[in-house]
Amino acid sequence: MTLVVINMTLQTCQILLQQDDVMGLPMMSLDHENNVPALFSTLLLLTSSVILACIAWVERTRGGADAIQWAILAAGLLLMGVDESLSLHERLIDPLRALMHDSLGIERFGIFYFAWVIPGIALVVALGICFLPFVRRLPTRTGAMLLVSAAIYFGGALGVELAEGWWREGHGNRNVVYHAFVSIEEGMEMIGAILLIHTLLDLLANRSGGVIIALKAREHAVPMAAASEVGGASAALREDPRLDAP
Repeated sequence: MTLVVINMTLQTCQILLQQDDVMGLPMMSLDHENNVPALFSTLLLLTSSVILACIAWVERTRGGADAIQWAILAAGLLLMGVDESLSLHERLIDPLRALMHDSLGIERFGIFYFAWVIPGIALVVALGICFLPFVRRLPTRTGAMLLVSAAIYFGGALGVELAEGWWREGHGNRNVVYHAFVSIEEGMEMIGAILLIHTLLDLLANRSGGVIIALKAREHAVPMAAASEVGGASAALREDPRLDAP
């Protein structure tokens, strides 16, 4: 939560000091792109995608029936990571607002100010219904943890985004309340992604017998113990007084 605290501190300083340029804010703001928080969130999603791909591979080698579901989830998290990096979903906002205005005559959008949440909610609900039987086939603890992590993540990405949009339309984005909404949203997304990674690693360890990261030494490298023995022998020879005798 360090990133959230730093963001709120810098945003508050900007508002209180009424300065547009606050040192470090562009790189640490949760409301900007191409900075440290955006990179961290992207890496969390991409890490989840890699672990899901590993689980899919393990399931396939074991002849599991759910390998395809794990592969689909891996692809989905990969797309979410790309979207987090490029903010592709935000490009839907203006076209959807124009559509709502032209077809429904809507002037104020309220909770749908960030209009991308409309297809976002529909997509999450549809995928949730499709994957519910898959989740029920998982071990009880794993299934529950996946649901909790998804609830936290999408509760921030979609739920808090609704309130955030409503507030921004009425009060703008140069106030502490708006940035508190942003901090809660992004913080929930990070917590949800971290919890997902923990759950997936636990499942992968149980199904594959453990998760081991091995660093293989170069083949032509001298083993450390052998090098130590050689070094010790050389030192002994140099210190042997008999070698200096005529």
